[in-house]
Amino acid sequence: MDGNRVGIIGGSIAGCAAATVLRRAGCEVTVFERSAGVLRDRGHGVSLSGEARAELVDEDLIDADLPAWPITERSWFARDGDTPLGRLLWQQPFSGIVHNWGMLWANLRDRVPGTDYRDGVRVSGIEPADDGVTVHMDGAAAEHFDLVVGADGYRSSVRAAVDPVAEPTSAGYVLWRGGYPVAELPQPVPDVLHQQTVTIAFPGGHALVMITPGEGGSRIYWGVYHQPAEPLPSDVDHLSAADLPGLDALLSQHFPPYWADVVGRTPRDATVVHPVLDIQTSSYTAQRIALLGDAATLARPHTGSGAVKAVQDALALGRLRREHGDWATVLAEYDAARRPAGTALVDLGRRIGEAQVTGTPPWMSMSPDDFSAWIQSVLSGRRLYLYDTPR
Repeated sequence: MDGNRVGIIGGSIAGCAAATVLRRAGCEVTVFERSAGVLRDRGHGVSLSGEARAELVDEDLIDADLPAWPITERSWFARDGDTPLGRLLWQQPFSGIVHNWGMLWANLRDRVPGTDYRDGVRVSGIEPADDGVTVHMDGAAAEHFDLVVGADGYRSSVRAAVDPVAEPTSAGYVLWRGGYPVAELPQPVPDVLHQQTVTIAFPGGHALVMITPGEGGSRIYWGVYHQPAEPLPSDVDHLSAADLPGLDALLSQHFPPYWADVVGRTPRDATVVHPVLDIQTSSYTAQRIALLGDAATLARPHTGSGAVKAVQDALALGRLRREHGDWATVLAEYDAARRPAGTALVDLGRRIGEAQVTGTPPWMSMSPDDFSAWIQSVLSGRRLYLYDTPR
C-alpha cells in the first residue's frame, strides 16, 4: 500500500470535508489554511437539496440539527409602476434547504482535530514527484506528503501543477450581494418571503432575495446579477459597490419599490461585487495531486451547487481510498468519476447565465406556461431557448 500522509491546501468547506473523510479512510491528514482564525463569513446562504443534506448528515459531516431554512417555492416578480412588490409573474415549485455559509463551515471545521488543521500558514509552492509531493511554506520547513489535495478555491495555486492552462473565464457580468438581520427588513414583511425565494426579473439580469439562518437569528440575503456598462477583468476577485457605477439607477428603474428598499437598506460598504467566473480543467489529478471543489471546477453560482460539489468530491476521494491501496488507482477513478460531474455543472451554469442574465426573455409578456417551458428548456440543456430567434 502507498503511504497515507496527505496534505490538504485550503481549509474552507472543501478542505475540511476532505480532511474528515480521508482521516476516516485511514490517512494522516494535515490541512494548511492561509487565513488565521475563523474564515471570513458575510452571512451568505448555501442551498442544499433534501437529499444532499441527508447525505451530509448520514456521513456525519454536519449535525442533524444544523439550523436551516426550508424553501418550497420561487416567486418571480417584475416592476409594475409603483406597485410595492411588483407584478407576480410566476410561482415556481422549488425544493431547497438554505444554510448559513459560516455555520456550515463551522460544522465541518469542528470535525477536524486541531492538530490536523494549521491556520495562518501560507503555502508558497509544491514540488510533485512520482512518490509524493513536497510542500513549501512561508517561515517553516518543507514537508513531504504521499498525496496533496488542492482545495484552495478558484484561485488555486495547486491547479497549475495539474492543468497549467486552466484559468478563470469571465461570464461578462457580476454578482452584487449583501444581507442583514431579518428584523431590519422594511415593514410589513410580505408573506412571500416565508419559505420562498423571491426573484426580481429585469432586462439583462435578475435578483434573488431569501431568508437564511444566522448565529444571532435569521438574516435576509440578496444577490443581484447585473451586466455592468464596462467589463471587469477576470483577475479581480471582488470590488466594492462604489467601484460599479449605475447600481442606484438599476434599483430605481427596474426593481419594484419594496425590493429596491430591501437591497438599499444594506450599507454599501457591507456589500460586495464579484465578477462571475467559471473554470474547467482537463484533469482533476496529476502526480500524487488531486483537485477538489472550486480548485477543480468552478461553476457559476446560479447552479447553487458549489458546496455540495466540494463535499461530494471529498466523499468520492475518501470512498476510493478505502477501496484501493495505491494512489494511482484512486486518482484515475476519482478523475473519471468527478470531472464529468464538474463539467456538467459548468455547462448548466452557462445555460442559466445565458437565459437569466445575458439573454433574458421578455419577462413581462410571459405566461406561467411560458415560464415553465422556458425553465425546462434551460435545465434540459437545449442551446436555443424558448424565446430565441431560430438560427
